[in-house]
Amino acid sequence: MEEKTKFSENVILIDVAFLNEVVCDAQKFLGAKLGRQLPNIDLPAWLSYLSLDAGLRGDKNEIQVLLLHDEGVNELRCCEPSELTSLNGMACRTSLGEFAFACINPAGMTSCENMYLDLMNLVLDSVDVKHLMLVPLHSLYGDRVEDGLREFFKDKSKEECDKAMYFVMEKPSSMVPSRCDFITYSLLQALGIKSYELR
Repeated sequence: MEEKTKFSENVILIDVAFLNEVVCDAQKFLGAKLGRQLPNIDLPAWLSYLSLDAGLRGDKNEIQVLLLHDEGVNELRCCEPSELTSLNGMACRTSLGEFAFACINPAGMTSCENMYLDLMNLVLDSVDVKHLMLVPLHSLYGDRVEDGLREFFKDKSKEECDKAMYFVMEKPSSMVPSRCDFITYSLLQALGIKSYELR
């Protein structure tokens, strides 16, 4: 991506492998535990839940969804819509505003992990962006997203640090200088699971 790349005020950066590996496995596991087949995730609905968890309100938001994927990955296996080629360049409207999709394949340039971290810094550095929501593949990236956030927000104010919302599966082992929330809340809602069912 070039320096002049235009981003929306709100950006969601997702590693597709998180959905295809972690979420699909969780869908099967929880379905078996609850004794019923869980639905595929309605992608716009889940992105709306995610955005609400990040603090977005109102109905006129412009939200850019960057879906980063490896070469040969053509679909979101447990989501609807699922075809990446169909999603790329498309947009949809929900009660929160408009979600615009861009699918990015770094094949031949770098790894998905490195591209994710580069994009994270580009978006954070953009004066156009007010909110960045991060959904990496936690098991692969280790502490690299957290280290990147620490480096970027070093010596910055709390207000500047609030620009990023880092969605996690478990509490980070050390403090992250950005907002942080569990992604499981929005996923359970998207899968139609009530909290009392898991007690």
